Amino acid sequence: MGCGAIAQWHVEALQAAERTTVTACVDVLPEKAEKVATMTGGTAGASIADALNIGVDALAILVPHHLHEQLVTEAFATGVHVALEKPMAPSVDACERILAIADQHRDQVFMLTENAQYWPEVLMAQELINNGAIGELVTARSWHNFGITKEFYPSDQAWRFQQTAAGGGVALDTGSHWLRPLRMILGEIDEVVAITGRLWEKMEGESMVRSLCLFESGVVASFDVMLATGAVGLQPHFQFTGTSGEIVVSALGEVRLFDGKDWSGTVVGHGSYMDSYKGVWRDFESAVLDGTPLAADARYSLGEVRAANAIVRSGQTKKWEKVW
Repeated sequence: MGCGAIAQWHVEALQAAERTTVTACVDVLPEKAEKVATMTGGTAGASIADALNIGVDALAILVPHHLHEQLVTEAFATGVHVALEKPMAPSVDACERILAIADQHRDQVFMLTENAQYWPEVLMAQELINNGAIGELVTARSWHNFGITKEFYPSDQAWRFQQTAAGGGVALDTGSHWLRPLRMILGEIDEVVAITGRLWEKMEGESMVRSLCLFESGVVASFDVMLATGAVGLQPHFQFTGTSGEIVVSALGEVRLFDGKDWSGTVVGHGSYMDSYKGVWRDFESAVLDGTPLAADARYSLGEVRAANAIVRSGQTKKWEKVW
């Protein structure tokens, strides 16, 4: 459901899936539905009812954030399994309502498709840290600076620019992919302090975040994300610093370990952000077909929504804000 920009990325991952067949491609804009139908061999439609008539066991809901609650409610009522694109909803209250509906349909799988949960380089770093490669964690850094692209921001009226549709700016939208790895490795965030800015006047939410996150463990990490107005350099996506070393995840998919053996570090692996989408669908397939638990349940994704909300509040108050 929804055949826009992010659907193209999911389609590429689904084309590598061995246990899933795309049968229905649904969008209110016929040309978008037809485009994805051509890519997948599915049949184009305009509604969930159309998808049911074509024949589906599960629905991937890949639409603007403000439509999530309505469409998830409708999807669960049909009896199908549901995979929902992040964030779950623009507000915590809306997320809780969605989770309450999901609780009424426990025989149907409900997945929040936060692909960073399956990001190969992040999983490599997590395993290294869990195995003590850099000692005890001291601090970390998460950084993402990206520019306007026509696929995600096709015009000045793009829904991601609108507060009512997006529910916020880069902290909630793109930022969730960089918050999830921090939470996976450092645990839950207790409070944040942030400076936010609007580099793009047409974007109603924030387009720049510079922040510090204090985790319940006592570790402090920086979280910075920006929708740039010009060219950007290739900064590392993540740095994890421990008592005996450091792990750096580059923007080009390289995982480098600094453990004192070589001043330039040791490349311990390579990955690809796009492969994280394949992980999403392998996990969903396993949950639906084999009954295995998801790597992270849908409620876990509330952590990104709460953290993003706290970052926005801190940008307004100029104070530390609790994550709730």
